Amino acid sequence: MDHATSQSDEALARASLAGRREAFEELVKRYLRPAMALASHLTRSREDAEDVVQESFHRAVRALGQYDDSRPFSPWFFSIVRNVARSSLEKGRRRLELVPVTSLDSDAREAAHAATNATKTLARHDLVTAISRLTPMRRACIELCEIEGATSVEAADMLGISEGTVRTHLHRARAQLRRLLEPEGSTCQSA
Repeated sequence: MDHATSQSDEALARASLAGRREAFEELVKRYLRPAMALASHLTRSREDAEDVVQESFHRAVRALGQYDDSRPFSPWFFSIVRNVARSSLEKGRRRLELVPVTSLDSDAREAAHAATNATKTLARHDLVTAISRLTPMRRACIELCEIEGATSVEAADMLGISEGTVRTHLHRARAQLRRLLEPEGSTCQSA
């Protein structure tokens, strides 16, 4: 096993500060996917997310001298990602909002598939609309954990909150989504 891959994030940060390029490359490998997930959530654009992640890694390497390696690396790094994304949004490059999926697949080859596609599109639109009605933190937790596949620990690091808070937001978001997506008139009543 490569020595860099067996080191802690904090040890890699120290080695990066000492000028070991392969140490920083290992940090990039470890954090590229979760950083993209967080940046995509915050910017709502893959292109903007790529720019945010690239800038975040540049800022991280320049700021390694300010990093306290007695503390975990991931919250420090994800705060950089959040700040870069926030700055990007404030500059007006992208607005933070969900874009509803409203178009049907125009290339559908069979009429039978058209009905299925329409149903899926409407369901997707309903889900996107329901998610957009969640509070920003609930929306972030649902998107990171349920859509991007992050664990509650990873989401906590990315968002700068505790794992318990992520779980609470997930629980409340799921309950709210169930209520929002429940068909009207389908409430159970005892006879």
